[in-house]
Amino acid sequence: MQTTGTQQESATAHGADTGRDSCTGDRRRVADRQRRVRRGVRGQTTLDFAVGMSLFLVSLTFIMLFVPGMLGPFVGGAQDEIPAANRVADDLATRLLGNASEPYALDADCTRQFFESAPPSGCEFDGTTIEERVGVKERTNVNVTILGNTSGGTVDEVLCWDDTNGRVVERDDASCGSSSEDVVLSRGSNPDESGGKTVSAQRVALLDGRDVTIEVVMW
Repeated sequence: MQTTGTQQESATAHGADTGRDSCTGDRRRVADRQRRVRRGVRGQTTLDFAVGMSLFLVSLTFIMLFVPGMLGPFVGGAQDEIPAANRVADDLATRLLGNASEPYALDADCTRQFFESAPPSGCEFDGTTIEERVGVKERTNVNVTILGNTSGGTVDEVLCWDDTNGRVVERDDASCGSSSEDVVLSRGSNPDESGGKTVSAQRVALLDGRDVTIEVVMW
């Protein structure tokens, strides 16, 4: 009987110990799980906010500074002047420097007057500035030049109206400038001062029985 009692007490003690161990293990597992949850959902700190705002501001600054420059070649710029340059070149070759009934045949007198600053007489253009005569805004830079080859050279040169002999010659010709009535057939802003951001249009026409090129440069 004593042996049986001892065994029962031992079993009871073992069960109690096992129960305590089980409860302790459960509590530890619950505590570990709670710690993991707290680490995963901790609140936002001041440092987190500062880092996030810094990244946002840096990204915004990059977009504001660099994206407009990247889009520059596709929006705005000198490319906007292409239609205007073509329109001016067509008008000069077919109407302003001659007569619409004979396009591309330039009138010598109106061509000379176009490159002078005096008010024109009997021509299709008016005004005194080149912007007024070709019909562009004053803030637009424009240069009109007539090129040709009268000396038998290999390249076209800027032409000049030799009033003494009533003919066109190259600007470097000795007869250009011999009279106060001689006119260099080039007028407007200097394209060399544009920084290279220009557009141009050219038209071939007839002046004084010679093939010449009307060149319009805008920026």
